[in-house]
Amino acid sequence: MSDEKRMTLGDMERLTYLTEFFELENYGIALWKEFGDDVKEPFEAMMKMLDEPEYIEDRWLDDEAKGEKWLLEFQELALTEEYREWIRNYIDKKYEERGLPYPTGADFD
Repeated sequence: MSDEKRMTLGDMERLTYLTEFFELENYGIALWKEFGDDVKEPFEAMMKMLDEPEYIEDRWLDDEAKGEKWLLEFQELALTEEYREWIRNYIDKKYEERGLPYPTGADFD
């Protein structure tokens, strides 16, 4: 048995969101090529579930707060203050383009 950790669907969802937000399409494609098999079964199960009428209006599908939380966590985990500032400025720019205020940690209390 391998000690190698497998990618979870939740981790893949978070990484996909971040790569799309930061416009790193090639990196996102590489992630799916590398780890797509790890999440294939739960992803297919989720897609099958979405075909059920009772799940069509589920809020977790478009949970913008979840994406904002991932952005803040990504910024907080940056290795240096310079990287954190660069990420903050990039997020500010993207949110300004969308006409949205920058997400703050207070939004998640």
